[in-house]
Amino acid sequence: MPNAESERTSGFADAVRLAGVLLTGAGMILVASSDLPTPVPWTYGLLPLALLWLARRVGLLLGALAATATVGAVYAGGVREPAQLLFVAVLSMAGLLLSAFARRGVRASVALALSVTPVLAVAGVYLAAGGMQELSTVLAQRLEEIRRLETEHALSRTLGLSTMEFQQAIEETARLWALLLPSLFALKWVIVMAINCWLASVLFRSGHDDAEGGAFPAFEAFSTWRVHPIAAWGMALALALVVTRWSPGIEAGVNLAFPLAIAYAIQGFAVARFAAIAVQMRGVIQAAIVLLVVLMPILLVAFLGIGFLDSWFDFRRRIVLGMDDTLGADGGT
Repeated sequence: MPNAESERTSGFADAVRLAGVLLTGAGMILVASSDLPTPVPWTYGLLPLALLWLARRVGLLLGALAATATVGAVYAGGVREPAQLLFVAVLSMAGLLLSAFARRGVRASVALALSVTPVLAVAGVYLAAGGMQELSTVLAQRLEEIRRLETEHALSRTLGLSTMEFQQAIEETARLWALLLPSLFALKWVIVMAINCWLASVLFRSGHDDAEGGAFPAFEAFSTWRVHPIAAWGMALALALVVTRWSPGIEAGVNLAFPLAIAYAIQGFAVARFAAIAVQMRGVIQAAIVLLVVLMPILLVAFLGIGFLDSWFDFRRRIVLGMDDTLGADGGT
């Protein structure tokens, strides 16, 4: 009896954990899809995880049949736009790819990169086939709503700005968003697939998952995260396109450099996290540094520089070697 009661308690705890993780992931995908439009409702962002779970249970062949049936059911349900059906199909393909990678024991970072590639390819086709016009329309609507709020509630006064300064800030934001729309749209889908990979690594990690098709590999510790070395060549190409002074080249260069800059900034934070762990910095101090970055966004440039230079100098390796030298010196005295 005690064992049965403990099993029921454990089962209830697992169910609560499962619901909590799924709700968290769904909320993150909802937030990621709140500003930029998507050819399909944001709930389809969880389709890769659902297909991953199903393919692990019934196998890749039956999972592929289920993915095809899903596209047919979506079509029968009233979704007839080619772009929408194409996105449903490619998200299903991403789920099958994640299941195949789990069976092969592919690293989570590699699985994310390979599964998001077809999604980004279809996103590029969507933008080229008229999606940019839809994005621009939604952006114009957002800006019009902000202007209406300014007229009705005087937001500029709340922010301590004059009406002219507020209007100038809106116009500058509009120009920046219009320039970065392609990369922002691509980043949204990268975030959606990253959330799916995170959910898979959390939900499908127990020992019995191995017998059911392979547990999804967990991501490495954040402090060891690193951008692939080829990204440096991508950044060089982006800068070369920008300096051409050719309008399409400038747009392409900026949209290539923007996501890479974000990636290198994240790498800078990973280096800082590694250093904080190495010197046993208190969590309160780490939180204070993050708060300082939020209050002074210009500090992001410093983390961007650290992440970019880390590709050559490997600061984390130098920190480890420095600690080893220190310990060796202490041991010899």
